[in-house]
Amino acid sequence: MLQLPIPSLEGLTTERLVFRRPVMDDQLWWMEYMNNAEAIRFMPFTLGSEADCRGFIQRSLDRMAKDGSCLNVVSERATRKPVGMVGLLTQEMDGIAELEVGYHLLPTAWGKGYATEAAMACKECARQQRLAPSVISLIDPGNFKSQAVAKRNGMTHEKDTVHRGTPAMVFRVMLQP
Repeated sequence: MLQLPIPSLEGLTTERLVFRRPVMDDQLWWMEYMNNAEAIRFMPFTLGSEADCRGFIQRSLDRMAKDGSCLNVVSERATRKPVGMVGLLTQEMDGIAELEVGYHLLPTAWGKGYATEAAMACKECARQQRLAPSVISLIDPGNFKSQAVAKRNGMTHEKDTVHRGTPAMVFRVMLQP
């Protein structure tokens, strides 16, 4: 059972990262993600689409208003330079309400461990706040980098499903005994 609303991750910090809520002006830097074919390969976006970029951010703003969940802007603590969008998201999967750890990083931030660091912080926040008995990550079967992040976050592949009409692997980790 999910505990709603999901509390804000605003101000959550890790060794190298800080979380904040998104704002529409984030589209200025988030276009780096939308302009990279490899980054959006597993997403339903058109390369270089400013409308898709605005829609991506608006979806987080809408989620915040609905249940508190969202993809947060994650920035380097030292420079405050944004590196991606990571957070706790409510999802319906196979008719069941779930809490997902979602992560999308700018291509220039890949390979630095930021996704794992931020994902682990989200999982720990969910555990400490007792938001759900477990968290999941829904990952495209071809997205091996995201699967590796899920595994480093203590998750195991539970099953395959179809989420919003797209095949997805469900990775899960239990938070409560």
